[in-house]
Amino acid sequence: MQTQRINITLPNELARDLRRSIPTRSRSKFIAGAVQEKLAKRDIKEELRRSLEAQKKIIKEIQEDFKYADAETIAKLP
Repeated sequence: MQTQRINITLPNELARDLRRSIPTRSRSKFIAGAVQEKLAKRDIKEELRRSLEAQKKIIKEIQEDFKYADAETIAKLP
């Protein structure tokens, strides 16, 4: 796998914790894994958002289809 060097800026406390917790030669791999995990979650959230919007549309259509049947049923209730 090809790699690319980039410069990033982190808050002081986060950079300090990274240096304390992750050995020098493992930091790039750790950061790459964290970014990959976060991006995957972001993609899932976007898919869920789109799915929710589609479901809202379908539910609205179903409610429209059944509104008269619901009204008739409610009218027959004691």
